[in-house]
Amino acid sequence: MQGSQEKIRESGPDLVRSIACFFVVGAHFYLNMGYYDEPMVGRKMFVMTALRWLFVTAVPLFFMLTGYFKKNKTANRSHYMALIPLTISYAVISVAKMILYNRLYGKIYGIKEMLQNLGNYQIAWFMGLYLCVFLLIPFLNKAWYALEKKEQDILLATLAFLCTIYPVFGYVAPSYFIGTYPVLFYFLGIAAADRRWRPSRWILVAALVATVILEAFISMKFTSTGTFDWNLISTADGTYGTLFISICTVCIFLLFYDVKIRSKIIARILAAISSVSFEIYLFAGAYDAIIYGYLKRYVTGALQAFWWFLLTVPLSFMCALISSLIFRWIITGAGKMIKKRSA
Repeated sequence: MQGSQEKIRESGPDLVRSIACFFVVGAHFYLNMGYYDEPMVGRKMFVMTALRWLFVTAVPLFFMLTGYFKKNKTANRSHYMALIPLTISYAVISVAKMILYNRLYGKIYGIKEMLQNLGNYQIAWFMGLYLCVFLLIPFLNKAWYALEKKEQDILLATLAFLCTIYPVFGYVAPSYFIGTYPVLFYFLGIAAADRRWRPSRWILVAALVATVILEAFISMKFTSTGTFDWNLISTADGTYGTLFISICTVCIFLLFYDVKIRSKIIARILAAISSVSFEIYLFAGAYDAIIYGYLKRYVTGALQAFWWFLLTVPLSFMCALISSLIFRWIITGAGKMIKKRSA
């Protein structure tokens, strides 16, 4: 949003990014506390399953935000230079995490293993995915704006069909295209920015709640394994492109992306969270290892840890946020010193 003389920061996208950050940390609860080994029965499990489906919208939300903000990027030096701070954060924090894991679990990573894990993104898989999309951004933008509005709509419908139908209706469209979901959400982000969609918030809330409840019901009623069935309405490596996740993602984004935050304090807090969202993702895994490692001494399984969610997730999020802000302050300060000395 451009003012006459200065750029005015939109608070709505900061809110969406902050929600997505919290959802990432929330999703980690399920991985760390054995949710996927629990029988799919009971009210607690229903609530946890509904929240689990809600939280996995974090990844597609990030890609919608990327399209929203980077729709005008071209293949120039400034675009590719933006990879430098991202790569520094990834490398430094990932190495710190591997050192921590060596202390917690015994030696897992030597120098060779550290380099291998940095190269194959095993320590932070999202980095590899985002990097590939980042390199395509200038060309995705050219492709999008080369189309007329009607053609853009057809493109969105085509990508939605290819990315989302297979897990729900097997073999209607080949499963090979599920992995192209980042492109779908990237284009949806551009479309939201350009067209400023504003559907009724009541309809969005109703659609979101109904979809999450339906996901939980199907997951529990029709599981073939007795535990969470990855291939029921999703796939193990294509969850983020499913039909239901796409509906929830768009609902969440449209609910909040144009919200005006009147409180300057809240707006600044959301802006601070948004500015270090990638670092939060990286640091959260380290704090999860500490927090859940301690909790498992006293609690066994996700069902027993049901109410602990209200403590562990906010605690991990706050620790990751504080660490991210300190890290960013150190890196920014170091960068300024280097520039000053080289000038």
